[in-house]
Amino acid sequence: MKKVLILTYYWPPGSGPGVQRWLKFCKYLPEFGWEPTVITVRDGSYPYTDSTLERDVPKGMKVIKTDTFEPFALYNLLRGKKGKSVEVGLGSIKDKQSLLSRIANYVRANYFIPDARLGWNKYAFGAAIKTIREERPAAIITTGPPHSTHLIGERLSRDFNIPWIADFRDPWTSIYYNALLNRTDSSKAKDQAFENQVVTKATSLLVTTPGMVSEFQDRAKSIFCVPNGFDAEDFDNHTNVKSDEIIRLSYVGNLKSNQNNEQLWRAIAELKANEEFKSRFRLCLTGNVHAEIKKSIANASIEDLVQYHPFVKHKEAISLMLDSDALLLPIPKSPGNKLILTGKIFEYLATQRPILSIGPKDGNASDILNEVGHKPMLAYDDFEGIKDFLSEMFKASSSRNQLMVVGNDGFQQFSRLGLTKTLADVLNKNISN
Repeated sequence: MKKVLILTYYWPPGSGPGVQRWLKFCKYLPEFGWEPTVITVRDGSYPYTDSTLERDVPKGMKVIKTDTFEPFALYNLLRGKKGKSVEVGLGSIKDKQSLLSRIANYVRANYFIPDARLGWNKYAFGAAIKTIREERPAAIITTGPPHSTHLIGERLSRDFNIPWIADFRDPWTSIYYNALLNRTDSSKAKDQAFENQVVTKATSLLVTTPGMVSEFQDRAKSIFCVPNGFDAEDFDNHTNVKSDEIIRLSYVGNLKSNQNNEQLWRAIAELKANEEFKSRFRLCLTGNVHAEIKKSIANASIEDLVQYHPFVKHKEAISLMLDSDALLLPIPKSPGNKLILTGKIFEYLATQRPILSIGPKDGNASDILNEVGHKPMLAYDDFEGIKDFLSEMFKASSSRNQLMVVGNDGFQQFSRLGLTKTLADVLNKNISN
C-alpha cells in the first residue's frame, strides 16, 4: 500500500463540494493501493457544517487537525456580524455595504493574498514535515480553494523532493468573484505570481473541468481532468414512488444573486393562471437564497408557490433531490461561466430526474447534459423554452404516480469509485516518472 499525504482545509464537519471531493477520494483510494493521510484544520471557518459526513471517513485513516490563525472573527465584527463563519464565494460583496464593511472587504482583498486562510499554512506545514518524516509518503496532494494551501505543497515538494499534485477545484485568479473585489494592481500582480508559481512548479495539476485544462495546460508540466461526481452509496434504498400529489421543481444549495432569472419567475407566474398548476406545483429552494432573488420572486407574485427550506445535511439533500419531479440548475451569470461545472450537476444526474438547466448553451455543463441524454441547456432569456419545460414537466408528472427517470447510463462515468481509480492512475504516473 503506497502512502499519499493530502492537505485540505475543507474536511468534515465542514460541508459542501470541497469537502465531498476529497472525503470521497479518501474513502475509495485504499481499493486502488493508496493509503491516504489527511492534514486539515481544527475548528475551521465554514459556511455550513454537517457532522454526518464524518461517517464516510475510512476507519483507521489518520486525520491530523492543526491550529490556524484567521481574521474572519474580526472581519465579521467590522461588518456588524458575529462569529467567524463566511459566505460561500464571498456572497456578500455585491450587497450594499456600510463604510466599515467596505473597509473590511478592502483589507481582505489586499492584505490577505492569495486568501484569508493563509494563516493556516504555518501550522499545516509543521504538521506535514512531521508526517513526512514518520510515514515517507510517495506523493503529496494539496487542494484549493483556499489556493494558499498550494504554497505549502510547493515548499514541501522542494524540501523533500516528493512528487506534488496541486488540485484546483475552482480557478484561481480567474474565479468569478475576483472581478468584484476592490483589489489594487499590485495585489492582482502578487496573486497572479502565486498562481504562476504553483502551476509551473507542481509535478502535476489536477483540475475539475475541461475549461481549466485549457486555461492552465500551457503552463503546467502535466495536467489531468478529474471532475467531481456522485457516490452511488448515497443513492441506495430509494424508490421512485411519489409520496403525495405535489409536483416539485427543486434547487438544493445556495442560490446567489448572479443566479437570479426573471424569465423563470415570469413563466411560473403565467402558468399559475391554471388552477391545477397553482394548487399542485411548488418551487422548492433548499439552502441560503439571496435577498435579491426573494424580492424578484415576490415581485412576480409567485411567493405562494415557493417553499423555502434551510440548509440540510448531505444525506437529506440527496433525498430531497430524489423526491423531486425535476431539478433546477441555473448557471451563474458571470465572466467565464462557460467553464463552470458545479459539483451539484453530478448528483443531479445520478437522480435521473429531468433537469431545467439555464445558462450558456456552449459551456462545459451543457456538454455533459447533452452527453448523458438530458434536455439541452436553455439560454437565460429563453422565456418560451423555460415555460415549455415547466408545462411539459407538469403534464407528465400529473399523469403518473411515479417520478420520471430520464437520461442514459452515461452518468455512471462520474461515480466517485470510478473517478478515484482515475486519481490513483494519476498518482501512479507521478511516482513512476
